[in-house]
Amino acid sequence: MTSPKRLHLHLMKRPKYEDAQGSESLLVETQDTKPSRSRARKGGLSLLPTISLDVLFEIFGFLKPLDLLNLARTSKAFRNLLMRKSNAFIWRASRSLIPNLPECPPDLSEPQYACLAFDPHCYNCRGIGFNIIWQFRAKYCGPCLRIHINMEPAYSKPVVTQLCPNLTELLPTYIFRDLRLRFTEMIQTSQYEALSLRLNGLDCAEQTLVIEETKKVVRAIREHADACKAWLSGVNRARSDELHQIREGRKRIIKEWLETEGWKPEIDYHTWWKISKHRAIKDSRPLTVRIWSRIRPILTEYMSEMRTIRMEETLYNSRRRILLQAWNDFLAEPASFPNTDVDVLPHVADVARFKPFDDIIKLPAHVVVERDTFLPAFVALPNLVRNWRRQVDQQLAAIITNGYPKEYGPVGDIRQLATSVFVCNACEQLFFWIDAVAHNCSLDFPRVSSKERNDSFKEQMARIAYYSLGSSPWSPKFRSSTVLAIHVIRSCCQDPRTATLAHMDSTSTPFYCFACHPDGKTVMHWRKGLEHNHLHNSQASEGCKSRLQSQLLSGKPPRTYRCLLCRRSVGAGRLLRSIACHIEEQHGISILNIHEGIHYVKEIDSIPDPVTLSWNNGPVVATWSEQNSYL
Repeated sequence: MTSPKRLHLHLMKRPKYEDAQGSESLLVETQDTKPSRSRARKGGLSLLPTISLDVLFEIFGFLKPLDLLNLARTSKAFRNLLMRKSNAFIWRASRSLIPNLPECPPDLSEPQYACLAFDPHCYNCRGIGFNIIWQFRAKYCGPCLRIHINMEPAYSKPVVTQLCPNLTELLPTYIFRDLRLRFTEMIQTSQYEALSLRLNGLDCAEQTLVIEETKKVVRAIREHADACKAWLSGVNRARSDELHQIREGRKRIIKEWLETEGWKPEIDYHTWWKISKHRAIKDSRPLTVRIWSRIRPILTEYMSEMRTIRMEETLYNSRRRILLQAWNDFLAEPASFPNTDVDVLPHVADVARFKPFDDIIKLPAHVVVERDTFLPAFVALPNLVRNWRRQVDQQLAAIITNGYPKEYGPVGDIRQLATSVFVCNACEQLFFWIDAVAHNCSLDFPRVSSKERNDSFKEQMARIAYYSLGSSPWSPKFRSSTVLAIHVIRSCCQDPRTATLAHMDSTSTPFYCFACHPDGKTVMHWRKGLEHNHLHNSQASEGCKSRLQSQLLSGKPPRTYRCLLCRRSVGAGRLLRSIACHIEEQHGISILNIHEGIHYVKEIDSIPDPVTLSWNNGPVVATWSEQNSYL
């Protein structure tokens, strides 16, 4: 009969103020726990240097120099064993495993030579550095090499002896190339100082012997450096060829798989050279089962994006141009299309994104899309335009609301308030609500530098649509000028919280500017006065501000016009010559019969021009500077 299994009890201190029941439960819980397994003993490899040296030397014969370096840095025992001068044969045997590696130079030990050739760390900062200067027996990273660690130009040092004025014959040199592609011959500072100390105090005969010996050493160093450079160049070339073969084999396998999966049209359209730039295709690692299972869904998603881009450029863009023609006809001949009650219609770039139009644009390739194909979508246009205008008004209202001071708050319809004033971030022009909706800069594609350019899939799709329609969808590029409007309204003795545009137009007094017209003969409407004050106090960049000031002083700023025979839409502003050609081509009216106010008007017609009075004494009105200290 076996003896009962012994319980492993651990004595524990009873906590203070603990009752007997709590102590008993603690004891039971301790009895139920299993004994913990003892940890494995650490440092077992520390006994490796104590085994037979014949066995160790046999093992070391299969290690490369970098492996020996890493092994010597693991413990003192290995360091004492490998760094012993009598064991240099271990390093020579390891070095023989590297084909075509030059012999160790006499001025370096075997570990130093292995560290110079194979260790990837900078000699100065211990960072990663691969710039080997064989002549100086040193290795530096890029930043340390650029600041010339322990190096100086040869021309900047004085001659150490008149027997050989040329320092480049007495010291090893390194040709340094800076960022401007300027080449400078560098010498090592420590070698220069050692040579100076060696020649100091010697007579001419002794200096001649030292110079001849030094020249021989320098020639040997240069020959060995050239041999090491040739060896390293061959190693890098062989590695580059190996990686190239791996990449080409990987690309060939992936290309065959893509063609069998039905992606050949995308390969033919975008070219395999462009598709193979993907990081999953151009990787230099061989394809394994694990890597293949990981990159297959990535490649499928990538090729789907390439197919979408191909359809956008070859099929959808042509259909968008057909929609552009139909939209121009809708704007020019509103009687033949459903009417809308919106004062400003969207641009065709926004219309193309409406779901009924987008569904027609993205019909299958075998479906023929013509201008009449979009007629069913035009039936639903009034509701679509109302929803679009509602979203635009919400974005503009958010800009105005954020621009209000804390002590003010809008009351009533914010679109009709006189404080709802915008300033374009691109052209620095001042707008009221309806002009801000129709402004051309709202359709500009965001311009970024090549460094900040984002080549994501969404960015590419937006760029393709922009180039097909000539603009991007409407997006606000304004900031609020409510604070300036509040000062102007208060100068007219009105309440900025409740003053509307209609009320200000009927009750405000004229303004004139002492800075531009000191005679007081040129008076301005309050809207023009608001714009005039904005031009004086603009916080734009220097180039944009100088342009605004030149427009202000000349009195003839460049203007854009819109056609009165077409429905008003976003981005309809054109220069005068362009608007004349539009009226002649689209509406059949000769250029000689086109008149302003009948066929076209200024794009921004909500700000009247200044009026110059004819009498000599000037108008008897309240001046801007007297009533408003803001100017």
